[in-house]
Amino acid sequence: MIAGGGSTSSLPNGGTLKFTIAQPVIGPVGWPNTVLTQGFHQPDPERVGVLPKVFLDGPLQSGLMSDNLRTLPSFPLTEPYTGLGYTHIGSGFETVSPSVLGVTGNNAVVDWVFLELRAAGDNTVVKATAVALLQRDGDVVAPDGVNPVSFVAVPGFYHLVVLHRNHLAIMSANSISLGPLAVPVNFTNGSVATFGGAAAQRLNGGVRAMWAGDVTGNGQVKYAGGTNDRDPVLVAIGGSVPTATSSGYAGTDVNLNGVTKYAGTLNDRDVILTTVGGTVPTATRSTFVP
Repeated sequence: MIAGGGSTSSLPNGGTLKFTIAQPVIGPVGWPNTVLTQGFHQPDPERVGVLPKVFLDGPLQSGLMSDNLRTLPSFPLTEPYTGLGYTHIGSGFETVSPSVLGVTGNNAVVDWVFLELRAAGDNTVVKATAVALLQRDGDVVAPDGVNPVSFVAVPGFYHLVVLHRNHLAIMSANSISLGPLAVPVNFTNGSVATFGGAAAQRLNGGVRAMWAGDVTGNGQVKYAGGTNDRDPVLVAIGGSVPTATSSGYAGTDVNLNGVTKYAGTLNDRDVILTTVGGTVPTATRSTFVP
Protein backbone atom coordinates (compact mmCIF):
# COMPACT_ATOMS: atom_id res chain seq x y z
CA MET A 1 0.00 0.00 0.00
CA ILE A 2 1.10 3.54 -0.71
CA ALA A 3 0.72 6.10 2.11
CA GLY A 4 -2.17 8.38 1.31
CA GLY A 5 -3.76 5.90 -1.10
CA GLY A 6 -6.86 3.73 -0.69
CA SER A 7 -7.11 0.01 -0.13
CA THR A 8 -9.75 -2.70 0.34
CA SER A 9 -9.94 -5.79 2.49
CA SER A 10 -12.18 -8.84 2.11
CA LEU A 11 -14.67 -9.60 4.88
CA PRO A 12 -15.77 -13.11 5.94
CA ASN A 13 -19.27 -12.61 4.48
CA GLY A 14 -17.89 -11.80 1.07
CA GLY A 15 -18.16 -8.03 1.40
CA THR A 16 -15.34 -5.56 1.25
CA LEU A 17 -14.08 -2.87 3.60
CA LYS A 18 -12.50 0.19 2.07
CA PHE A 19 -10.15 2.36 4.10
CA THR A 20 -7.77 5.24 3.49
CA ILE A 21 -4.36 5.85 5.04
CA ALA A 22 -3.74 9.41 6.13
CA GLN A 23 -1.21 11.40 4.14
CA PRO A 24 2.05 11.58 6.13
CA VAL A 25 3.76 14.87 6.76
CA ILE A 26 7.53 14.89 6.92
CA GLY A 27 8.88 16.90 9.82
CA PRO A 28 11.01 19.99 9.38
CA VAL A 29 14.69 19.95 8.67
CA GLY A 30 16.52 18.72 11.73
CA TRP A 31 13.91 16.05 12.55
CA PRO A 32 15.63 12.99 11.08
CA ASN A 33 13.49 9.91 10.38
CA THR A 34 10.40 11.71 11.68
CA VAL A 35 6.99 11.22 10.12
CA LEU A 36 3.94 13.02 11.47
CA THR A 37 0.43 11.93 10.51
CA GLN A 38 -2.16 14.56 9.74
CA GLY A 39 -5.13 14.48 12.07
CA PHE A 40 -3.28 12.73 14.92
CA HIS A 41 -3.85 14.34 18.34
CA GLN A 42 -2.12 13.36 21.52
CA PRO A 43 -4.70 13.61 24.32
CA ASP A 44 -3.92 16.07 27.07
CA PRO A 45 -2.60 14.36 30.21
CA GLU A 46 -4.89 14.09 33.22
CA ARG A 47 -4.39 16.71 35.89
CA VAL A 48 -5.37 17.31 39.49
CA GLY A 49 -5.57 20.67 41.25
CA VAL A 50 -4.69 21.88 44.72
CA LEU A 51 -4.83 25.19 46.62
CA PRO A 52 -2.17 24.93 49.35
CA LYS A 53 -1.65 27.49 52.08
CA VAL A 54 1.68 27.57 53.95
CA PHE A 55 3.85 30.01 55.86
CA LEU A 56 7.64 30.17 55.83
CA ASP A 57 8.89 31.02 59.32
CA GLY A 58 11.89 33.05 58.10
CA PRO A 59 9.94 35.95 56.54
CA LEU A 60 6.77 35.64 58.68
CA GLN A 61 5.84 38.81 60.55
CA SER A 62 2.44 39.44 62.19
CA GLY A 63 0.51 36.98 60.04
CA LEU A 64 2.05 37.94 56.71
CA MET A 65 5.37 37.16 55.07
CA SER A 66 7.71 39.84 53.77
CA ASP A 67 7.97 40.13 49.99
CA ASN A 68 11.40 41.75 49.68
CA LEU A 69 12.79 39.13 47.30
CA ARG A 70 10.48 39.84 44.36
CA THR A 71 11.99 43.32 43.91
CA LEU A 72 15.56 42.04 43.66
CA PRO A 73 17.23 42.19 40.22
CA SER A 74 18.51 38.68 40.96
CA PHE A 75 15.07 37.16 41.66
CA PRO A 76 14.88 34.21 39.22
CA LEU A 77 12.27 34.51 36.49
CA THR A 78 12.75 30.77 35.91
CA GLU A 79 12.16 28.42 38.86
CA PRO A 80 15.39 27.76 40.82
CA TYR A 81 14.75 24.15 41.83
CA THR A 82 16.03 22.52 38.66
CA GLY A 83 19.39 24.21 39.22
CA LEU A 84 19.38 23.07 42.86
CA GLY A 85 19.08 19.42 41.81
CA TYR A 86 15.43 18.75 42.64
CA THR A 87 13.87 15.88 40.69
CA HIS A 88 10.89 16.86 38.57
CA ILE A 89 8.04 14.60 37.48
CA GLY A 90 5.76 16.54 35.17
CA SER A 91 7.25 19.94 36.00
CA GLY A 92 10.39 22.00 35.53
CA PHE A 93 11.58 25.31 34.01
CA GLU A 94 8.42 27.23 34.90
CA THR A 95 8.72 30.99 34.44
CA VAL A 96 7.11 34.01 36.05
CA SER A 97 6.25 37.26 34.33
CA PRO A 98 7.71 40.51 35.68
CA SER A 99 4.13 41.80 35.85
CA VAL A 100 3.27 39.06 38.36
CA LEU A 101 6.24 40.14 40.48
CA GLY A 102 4.89 43.68 40.37
CA VAL A 103 1.74 42.74 42.31
CA THR A 104 1.65 44.24 45.82
CA GLY A 105 -0.40 43.57 48.95
CA ASN A 106 -1.44 40.16 50.29
CA ASN A 107 -0.97 38.54 46.87
CA ALA A 108 2.60 39.77 46.42
CA VAL A 109 5.06 37.00 45.60
CA VAL A 110 7.33 35.86 48.43
CA ASP A 111 9.29 33.11 46.67
CA TRP A 112 9.18 29.95 44.59
CA VAL A 113 8.16 26.67 46.29
CA PHE A 114 8.39 23.04 45.16
CA LEU A 115 5.48 20.63 45.63
CA GLU A 116 5.20 16.85 45.46
CA LEU A 117 2.33 14.39 45.33
CA ARG A 118 3.26 11.10 47.02
CA ALA A 119 1.54 7.74 46.82
CA ALA A 120 -1.24 7.13 49.35
CA GLY A 121 0.07 3.64 50.09
CA ASP A 122 3.74 4.62 50.34
CA ASN A 123 4.56 8.21 51.29
CA THR A 124 8.15 7.81 50.09
CA VAL A 125 7.08 7.39 46.45
CA VAL A 126 6.80 10.65 44.49
CA LYS A 127 4.15 10.46 41.77
CA ALA A 128 4.15 14.05 40.46
CA THR A 129 5.73 17.44 41.14
CA ALA A 130 4.88 21.09 40.52
CA VAL A 131 6.68 24.40 40.99
CA ALA A 132 4.59 27.30 42.22
CA LEU A 133 4.64 30.77 43.75
CA LEU A 134 4.07 31.56 47.42
CA GLN A 135 2.19 34.77 48.24
CA ARG A 136 2.40 36.94 51.37
CA ASP A 137 -0.80 35.57 52.89
CA GLY A 138 0.36 31.98 52.44
CA ASP A 139 -1.53 31.11 49.27
CA VAL A 140 0.40 28.93 46.84
CA VAL A 141 -0.56 29.53 43.21
CA ALA A 142 0.55 28.64 39.70
CA PRO A 143 3.39 30.67 38.13
CA ASP A 144 0.80 32.91 36.47
CA GLY A 145 0.07 34.28 39.94
CA VAL A 146 -3.66 33.53 39.76
CA ASN A 147 -4.64 29.93 39.06
CA PRO A 148 -4.49 26.92 41.40
CA VAL A 149 -1.49 24.60 41.31
CA SER A 150 -1.90 21.80 38.76
CA PHE A 151 -0.15 18.42 38.71
CA VAL A 152 0.09 15.95 35.84
CA ALA A 153 -1.52 13.06 37.71
CA VAL A 154 -4.64 10.88 37.62
CA PRO A 155 -7.38 11.68 40.15
CA GLY A 156 -6.91 9.79 43.40
CA PHE A 157 -5.51 9.95 46.91
CA TYR A 158 -2.11 11.55 47.55
CA HIS A 159 0.07 12.96 50.32
CA LEU A 160 0.98 16.59 49.59
CA VAL A 161 4.56 17.70 50.29
CA VAL A 162 5.71 21.34 50.36
CA LEU A 163 9.43 22.07 50.03
CA HIS A 164 11.40 25.30 50.06
CA ARG A 165 15.07 25.85 49.30
CA ASN A 166 16.05 26.85 52.87
CA HIS A 167 13.13 25.73 55.06
CA LEU A 168 12.33 22.21 56.30
CA ALA A 169 9.81 20.35 54.15
CA ILE A 170 6.35 19.36 55.42
CA MET A 171 3.87 16.70 54.32
CA SER A 172 0.20 15.99 54.97
CA ALA A 173 -0.15 13.21 57.53
CA ASN A 174 -3.12 11.74 55.68
CA SER A 175 -3.66 11.21 51.98
CA ILE A 176 -5.97 13.71 50.28
CA SER A 177 -8.50 13.03 47.53
CA LEU A 178 -7.54 15.14 44.50
CA GLY A 179 -9.23 15.64 41.16
CA PRO A 180 -9.66 18.24 38.40
CA LEU A 181 -11.27 20.73 40.80
CA ALA A 182 -8.64 22.32 43.06
CA VAL A 183 -8.79 21.18 46.69
CA PRO A 184 -7.79 23.62 49.51
CA VAL A 185 -5.03 22.28 51.79
CA ASN A 186 -4.29 24.64 54.68
CA PHE A 187 -1.12 23.82 56.63
CA THR A 188 -1.20 27.05 58.66
CA ASN A 189 -4.12 26.58 61.06
CA GLY A 190 -4.07 22.92 62.07
CA SER A 191 -6.99 21.93 59.82
CA VAL A 192 -4.63 19.65 57.87
CA ALA A 193 -2.55 17.34 60.06
CA THR A 194 1.17 17.48 59.32
CA PHE A 195 3.22 14.30 59.14
CA GLY A 196 5.30 14.16 62.33
CA GLY A 197 2.74 16.06 64.39
CA ALA A 198 2.98 19.56 65.83
CA ALA A 199 6.80 19.47 65.88
CA ALA A 200 6.89 19.41 62.08
CA GLN A 201 6.20 23.16 62.03
CA ARG A 202 6.90 26.14 64.27
CA LEU A 203 4.06 27.89 66.07
CA ASN A 204 4.56 31.55 65.25
CA GLY A 205 2.00 34.09 66.45
CA GLY A 206 -0.78 31.52 66.56
CA VAL A 207 -0.13 30.09 63.10
CA ARG A 208 2.00 27.18 61.92
CA ALA A 209 5.04 27.84 59.74
CA MET A 210 7.75 25.78 58.06
CA TRP A 211 10.98 25.79 60.07
CA ALA A 212 13.65 28.14 58.64
CA GLY A 213 17.39 27.69 58.35
CA ASP A 214 18.15 24.66 56.17
CA VAL A 215 20.84 26.54 54.27
CA THR A 216 22.60 23.36 53.11
CA GLY A 217 19.37 21.82 51.85
CA ASN A 218 20.01 18.47 53.52
CA GLY A 219 16.74 18.29 55.46
CA GLN A 220 18.31 19.29 58.77
CA VAL A 221 18.96 22.61 60.52
CA LYS A 222 22.24 22.62 62.42
CA TYR A 223 23.93 25.54 64.20
CA ALA A 224 27.28 24.03 65.22
CA GLY A 225 29.52 21.14 64.19
CA GLY A 226 30.26 19.67 60.78
CA THR A 227 28.05 20.62 57.80
CA ASN A 228 26.19 23.19 59.89
CA ASP A 229 23.98 25.91 58.38
CA ARG A 230 25.59 28.84 60.22
CA ASP A 231 29.03 28.68 58.58
CA PRO A 232 27.71 29.19 55.01
CA VAL A 233 26.17 32.46 56.18
CA LEU A 234 29.57 33.66 57.40
CA VAL A 235 31.23 32.51 54.17
CA ALA A 236 28.62 34.35 52.09
CA ILE A 237 29.50 37.70 53.70
CA GLY A 238 33.24 37.21 53.22
CA GLY A 239 34.24 34.93 56.08
CA SER A 240 36.26 37.41 58.14
CA VAL A 241 34.20 40.50 59.05
CA PRO A 242 31.05 39.30 60.84
CA THR A 243 29.31 42.66 60.44
CA ALA A 244 29.58 42.55 56.66
CA THR A 245 26.51 41.78 54.55
CA SER A 246 25.73 40.39 51.11
CA SER A 247 22.68 41.37 49.06
CA GLY A 248 20.80 39.22 46.56
CA TYR A 249 18.71 36.08 46.12
CA ALA A 250 20.60 33.43 48.09
CA GLY A 251 20.03 30.30 50.15
CA THR A 252 21.91 31.89 53.05
CA ASP A 253 19.21 34.56 53.35
CA VAL A 254 16.93 32.50 55.60
CA ASN A 255 14.64 35.38 56.63
CA LEU A 256 14.16 36.23 52.93
CA ASN A 257 14.74 39.95 53.27
CA GLY A 258 17.20 40.09 50.38
CA VAL A 259 20.30 40.45 52.57
CA THR A 260 22.55 37.74 54.01
CA LYS A 261 23.60 38.97 57.43
CA TYR A 262 25.64 37.23 60.16
CA ALA A 263 25.46 39.77 63.01
CA GLY A 264 23.27 42.67 64.14
CA THR A 265 19.53 43.15 63.80
CA LEU A 266 17.56 40.89 61.44
CA ASN A 267 20.54 38.60 60.91
CA ASP A 268 20.19 35.09 59.51
CA ARG A 269 22.37 33.35 62.09
CA ASP A 270 19.87 33.97 64.89
CA VAL A 271 17.07 32.42 62.83
CA ILE A 272 19.06 29.20 62.62
CA LEU A 273 19.72 29.23 66.37
CA THR A 274 16.02 29.80 67.09
CA THR A 275 15.06 26.84 64.91
CA VAL A 276 17.29 24.42 66.82
CA GLY A 277 15.89 25.61 70.16
CA GLY A 278 17.70 28.85 70.94
CA THR A 279 19.67 27.64 73.97
CA VAL A 280 21.73 24.55 73.04
CA PRO A 281 23.87 25.36 69.98
CA THR A 282 24.66 21.69 69.36
CA ALA A 283 20.97 20.78 69.00
CA THR A 284 19.54 20.03 65.56
CA ARG A 285 16.12 19.95 63.92
CA SER A 286 15.22 17.67 61.01
CA THR A 287 12.31 17.39 58.61
CA PHE A 288 9.85 14.56 59.20
CA VAL A 289 9.37 14.04 55.49
CA PRO A 290 10.98 10.70 54.52
